[in-house]
Amino acid sequence: MNEKHLMKKFAVLFALLLVASLAVFPATTIASQTTNQEKAMDFMEKILPSNIDLSKYTITLKIDSTLLDVPRPEWYNVEDVSYSLTSENSELSLVVYIERGVITGCNMYLLKGQAITNKPYADLYDAATSFLEVYQSYTTIDSNNLIQMLDNVDLTKNSTIIQENTRLTINLHALGSEHYINFKWETIINGAAYTKLDVTFDDNGLLRSVIDTRKLYTIGDTSVNISMEQAIDIAIEGLKSYSYEMPDGSIVANFKVQRDNVFATLETAHFDYELRPYWDVRLYLDEVYPGNVFGISAFIWANTGEIIEYGNMATGGTYYPDNTIDNTNPTDNAIVSTPNSNMLIIGVTVGVIIAIIATSILVAKKKQK
Repeated sequence: MNEKHLMKKFAVLFALLLVASLAVFPATTIASQTTNQEKAMDFMEKILPSNIDLSKYTITLKIDSTLLDVPRPEWYNVEDVSYSLTSENSELSLVVYIERGVITGCNMYLLKGQAITNKPYADLYDAATSFLEVYQSYTTIDSNNLIQMLDNVDLTKNSTIIQENTRLTINLHALGSEHYINFKWETIINGAAYTKLDVTFDDNGLLRSVIDTRKLYTIGDTSVNISMEQAIDIAIEGLKSYSYEMPDGSIVANFKVQRDNVFATLETAHFDYELRPYWDVRLYLDEVYPGNVFGISAFIWANTGEIIEYGNMATGGTYYPDNTIDNTNPTDNAIVSTPNSNMLIIGVTVGVIIAIIATSILVAKKKQK
C-alpha cells in the first residue's frame, strides 16, 4: 500500500474519531461562548446608543473569558466579554460581565480622545434619566420609581434619599483630573440592602460603569429576629471558643475584647444566589495577637442567630465574606465538567489520534523499504 492510499485511509479515520470525540462532549462550550458574545453585543447595541454613536466606531472582540484556559476557583461564575471601539480620534474599551447567563454590569474605559456621542446632554440629570429610560426597556424591569427619585435632587453634592423600600445614594468622587458621579439604588428591607442598580457617569455624562444584581439574585427570608445587641452578645460569647493556628502549628486563643470596641452592621449575603441578612460584627482586640491580628470578625445570621464563621482582621489584610458564604461550604464532591476541562480532553484525544496516524505512516514507510 503506497503512502497516498495510507494517508487517505487515515484521513477518514481521523475525521471519524474527531467527530466521535466531539460527540462525547456536547458543544456547550462553543454554545456558551457564542451566547455570551451575543448577549454582550446585544447589550452594547441597545444600551450604548443612548450615549455613544456606535456607527462611528470599529468594534473588535478583545477577550471572551470562556475562551481563556485560566485556572479559577470552582465557585467563580463570572465571565467577561471585552470589546475595543476605535475610530481615528477616539478609542473606548467596554467590558461586559455575565454570571449564570445574566448580564450583571459593565465597565467603560476612555483610552483615547473623547467619546463620539449621539447628542450632548444638558446636564448629568439628563444623562442619568436618558440612560434609565433605555435601560428600563432593555431589562424589562420597571425603573420609573428610580427615575422619579432623581427629581429635585442636587447633583452637586453627596446625598441619600429613601422612598418606601428604595434607597438612592449619590456620591461624587474624583480620580486624578477626572470627576465622576455615582447613583446607587438599593432595595431596603428591615434595614438591610438587597438587590441594587449602581450606575456611574463622568462629568461629561459618559456612562462609565453599571452594576445590576436585580435579575441575578432572589430575595429569601428577610426577617431580622436578632437585634444588634444580641448579635454582639453572641459574637463575644462565641469568641471564647474561637482559635486559629499559626504556620508553626501553635494555637492562638483566649482573646481579650472590650464591648466598647465592638461594632456591628446589618448586611446581606447570598446562599445559592438567594439573599439573606446577617450581622457583620467587628471585635477589636485589646492587643495585637500573633500574625498581626488586631481584631476578629463574626458573621451571624440575622434570622436565627447562628454563627456562620469567624475571621481574622490583621495588618496587611482583612477577611470579608464577600457575599459568597455558600461557596465556602460545598455540599458535595461531585466532579463538574468545565468548558476548559472538556476542551483539554478533546485536545488530548485529537493529539492521540494524530500520534497514531504519524506512527502508522512511519511503520508503513519502514515496511516499504
